[in-house]
Amino acid sequence: MSYYQPAWDSEYDSTWEEDGEVQRPKKKKHKSFYKNRAARDLQNYRHGYPDLPPATPNLEFYQNKIPFKPNGEYIDNIHQNWREDYYTLERNHNFIQWLFPLREQGVNSFSTPLTQYEIQLMKNDEQVVMRFLESYKLMLGFYGMVLLDADTGEVARSERNWTERFENLNNHTHNNLRITRILKCLGEMGYEKFQAPLVRFFLEEILCNGNLPRVKTSALDYFMFTVKNKKERQKLVHFAYMNYKPQHEFVWGPVEKLQIYQPHSGEKSFNNDSFSYYSAENNEISENEPNKRNETLSIVRRTMRFISMPFLYFF
Repeated sequence: MSYYQPAWDSEYDSTWEEDGEVQRPKKKKHKSFYKNRAARDLQNYRHGYPDLPPATPNLEFYQNKIPFKPNGEYIDNIHQNWREDYYTLERNHNFIQWLFPLREQGVNSFSTPLTQYEIQLMKNDEQVVMRFLESYKLMLGFYGMVLLDADTGEVARSERNWTERFENLNNHTHNNLRITRILKCLGEMGYEKFQAPLVRFFLEEILCNGNLPRVKTSALDYFMFTVKNKKERQKLVHFAYMNYKPQHEFVWGPVEKLQIYQPHSGEKSFNNDSFSYYSAENNEISENEPNKRNETLSIVRRTMRFISMPFLYFF
């Protein structure tokens, strides 16, 4: 019998512990963590990779100087001609490593991993940054989504064709790997603020709206933990915990901390019905008063059972 080691174990950079704090949680069964693969992969990503020799093929591709390889197109042609060519976007498996390069080798052996040197050159080139944003919008459209705000990264369903695009996404699970790549690349290319809104969108669609069931495992094991900002990562894990059913089977964070977690900077925590059960600004139940909290929650549970309200899972 095998046991998984949670992604929030002290072996990794913890989403929940303070820097330097030792944490040794109990081991639990969980089939979908693939023997720590997700946790190791995303820890390496968040903390960088070994420096590689300077090379600029990704920069040159984004400067529209070379096509992607093998047998590829120039990036401006992709943006112009592939925007609604969903068949090509689905069937071509060579472009994604070039459109969203990472500091790791992908399955396309003709692509080259990013280097820190190359990243800085790309981030300092206005045309490259503009093209990168277009690449993001291109793939959002392929998945039935639109970018609502280029400042905050807020995304939403595409009113025109989200149903058919969601169906395609749900039926072709290799896109889960693509989305993980896109999320990682956002963090490399200076768009970290885009990560959490995209992950939140998927969590809400999956856990609250009942869509994309075959994306669920990837969203929980991978998407959430691509987010580099620790506070944003905590809020996402907490949102997932609050909306996961059955809640007692949630294994993507320490339940004892999730139960008393409070959002940072006065931001409120919401369930899918936008019901706030606490906020940092109106903190009647403090993290430093666990006994008071447990007593209060016990009363709440009894009350909720009595009136049979549907949001019992939030306590």
